[in-house]
Amino acid sequence: MVSDWKRVKLEEIAEITGGGTPSKSNDEYWNGDIPWLTPTDVTKSKKNFLSDTESYITDIGLKKSSAKLIPENNVLMTSRATIGKSIINKVPMATNQGFANFICDGMKVSSEYLLYLLNSKAKKFEQLGSGSTFKEISKGELKSFVVDLPPVVEQQKIAAILSSVDEAIEKTEQIIEQTEKVKKGLMQQLLTKGIGHTEFKYTPFGKIPIPWKVTPVEQFATVEYGVSEAVSNNTDSSIGIPILTGANITLDGKIDLFKQVYIQKRDAEKFQLKKGDLLFNWRSGSQHHVGKTAIFNLDGDFTYASFILRIRVNGECDYRYYYYLLNYLKSIGYFSKDTSVQVNFKLNATSFRELLLIKPSLDEQKQISQRLLAIDNKIKLEKDKLLRLANLKHGLMQQLLTGKVRVPIDDEEEVKET
Repeated sequence: MVSDWKRVKLEEIAEITGGGTPSKSNDEYWNGDIPWLTPTDVTKSKKNFLSDTESYITDIGLKKSSAKLIPENNVLMTSRATIGKSIINKVPMATNQGFANFICDGMKVSSEYLLYLLNSKAKKFEQLGSGSTFKEISKGELKSFVVDLPPVVEQQKIAAILSSVDEAIEKTEQIIEQTEKVKKGLMQQLLTKGIGHTEFKYTPFGKIPIPWKVTPVEQFATVEYGVSEAVSNNTDSSIGIPILTGANITLDGKIDLFKQVYIQKRDAEKFQLKKGDLLFNWRSGSQHHVGKTAIFNLDGDFTYASFILRIRVNGECDYRYYYYLLNYLKSIGYFSKDTSVQVNFKLNATSFRELLLIKPSLDEQKQISQRLLAIDNKIKLEKDKLLRLANLKHGLMQQLLTGKVRVPIDDEEEVKET
């Protein structure tokens, strides 16, 4: 431990209390002026501070239950089911019984520092939890939990550094959210109205530009099933080549190799994937997954499983355009109209070949896909930035909350290594 840090129990720096739930059958207890926090309020929020809750209770509801009014600027941590998610209440509020509430001794601990400290111990708290229905960490475990604590001034500086990273993370998340909203509107506009058209005709897709065609897929693309063989446990790369399954296609139309399975190399020409192939998830236990589509863009030999359709467009088409179109149609439920419910939701190769899709000119397809690709690239840049910030925060927490790197208590910029 760092020489001027103190080793303390959590009960030495904060009063740790629980919460409670007023009777739901008594209307007098609800819809009052007192914010009443539940774990759901915390888990759905990405912020460190909360002043609003989904539910409110009355003064009498507070008095007639084990709920307690927690003064503002203290740390409220989920203690059951989801353990270790913390927020600071910006207004006085009560919590349900799924919380451990830390009323801080301001002479010993900064509430914002304690928030980061508790968040850094979330995995440990999870391990200490017990229970048959759901895990819960007891108040006794938390009271006796030992932490290393720097002087309050240093706590405040550490919290300020971590808070600045959190602010950058929040701003980046807002940019991503707003850009994705713009993309959604742009897809609807470009994929149904095109670029610069003024005259439209009615089709099964609604009004589209007069020059556009509505064409069966089989007239501009080949559609083939993948390898029909069980591969779920074949994780040994020496077996042969990797095979992509429906699980490798994400809901936002990307290829994720989080789990790679392999298959013997056979019928290579028939089942081999080429860059630019579209992989369409045609069958799933969930209707939500039917229609998710990715572009194959990986290096090396890959094949694909039977629950995927490989769509290979001809030279009259831009594969990126159809990637965007298929994912857009999935988002508006177009494929669900053509699925049948037996054991699984499915849209087979035969029905897909007969499926009508919009077909602008090749030049306009390319213009549309380039505009959508540009906004995708912007989203990717922001997501890459978000990942870097998350890694930066994780590293800073490991360094600063343990004293491995010290923050000077004066105004000097350099960081003192211990």
